[in-house]
Amino acid sequence: MKSKQDYLKMLFGEPRAREQNVVLDRIQTTAPILNKNINFNLLVEYLINNKIPPIFSDEKRNGKYVGNAVALEKAYKKMNEKDIIATMPYLIAGKAEADKNNYLWQNWFSCLSEENVGIDTKGNFVKKGNSVVITVHGKGLLTTNPDRIFRAYTAGLTPQNSARYSQNEFEELLNGEIRGNKIQIYTIDDVLKGNIKNPFERYAVVLDFEKTKITNSGQHEKNDFMNNPLVLARAGTIEYLEDYFDKAKDLNGTVGNYHRLSEIDPKEYQGRLLYLSSTNDGLVGNSVLDNYGRFVRVGVGDARR
Repeated sequence: MKSKQDYLKMLFGEPRAREQNVVLDRIQTTAPILNKNINFNLLVEYLINNKIPPIFSDEKRNGKYVGNAVALEKAYKKMNEKDIIATMPYLIAGKAEADKNNYLWQNWFSCLSEENVGIDTKGNFVKKGNSVVITVHGKGLLTTNPDRIFRAYTAGLTPQNSARYSQNEFEELLNGEIRGNKIQIYTIDDVLKGNIKNPFERYAVVLDFEKTKITNSGQHEKNDFMNNPLVLARAGTIEYLEDYFDKAKDLNGTVGNYHRLSEIDPKEYQGRLLYLSSTNDGLVGNSVLDNYGRFVRVGVGDARR
C-alpha cells in the first residue's frame, strides 16, 4: 500500500505535498480523534440487524423519475432523534461485516453521500483557481433538504445528469458551511490516519479535481481499489474497506469504482448522489440523479451516548 506521503504527492504534486500540512493548519483546526462516546461496533450491528425496511421510490413526475428526492423526503419524515440515514461509509462497513444473505447484499442503495465539483477560488485546498472534488457524507448540498433535489430537477440537470449549483453554494461548502451549519472538511491524509471523528456521520473529504479525474472509472483489482484516492474519500475510513472488497469481488477478483469526472467542466458547479451496488459494481458515482431512490434508515439507539 502507498505511504501517506505518496498519496499527498499523487494528489497535490511534490511541492504541494510538502505544503499541505501548513495549508490545513491555516484552514481548519486539528482533526479530532475517534469519538470515544460512539460504539462503532454497535452502530454496525444496528445496521446489519436493521428491521426498518429500506425506503424506496420509483415515482415519476412529468415523465421523469424523482425517486431519490421522494425516497429521501419519506426517510426524513419518518425519522426520530435516534435514527440516521446510511451514508456510503456506513453501508460499506455494514456490508463488510454482514453475511452475503443479509439484506445489505440483496439490493443497491442510494447513499446519504454526494460528490461535488467546482473551483477553489480562494485556494483553500489547491492552487487558487484550480478545481476540487469534495465528497460529502451526511447532510450535504443536495441531501440536507430533499427540496434541493426537486429544485435541481426543475432547473434542469447538467449533461452528466448532475444538479447545478450556484458559485456561492459551492464556495460556502469549501469554507466549511452548508446552509448555516458547519461541516468539517478532511483530506485523504486524514482518512489514512484515522482522524475522522465519526466516519459514519457528517463530514467532507476534498480531492484535487485534475488528479482525481484521471483515475480509472471501472473495475479495479484489490491493490488498485485500496490505493485509489476517490475510493478512500468515498469510504471515509480504511478500517472496513478490505473486508468489503473481499466480499464484493466477482470471480475475476475485481470491484468497481465509477465516476464521470473526466466528462465534467468544473467551471459548471455541480453535484450528484452516490450509490452502493449489490454486486461487484461497487461504489457508483456515475448514475443519474433523476432515478429510483432507495435509502436505509437505521435506529441506532444507545450506540451514540
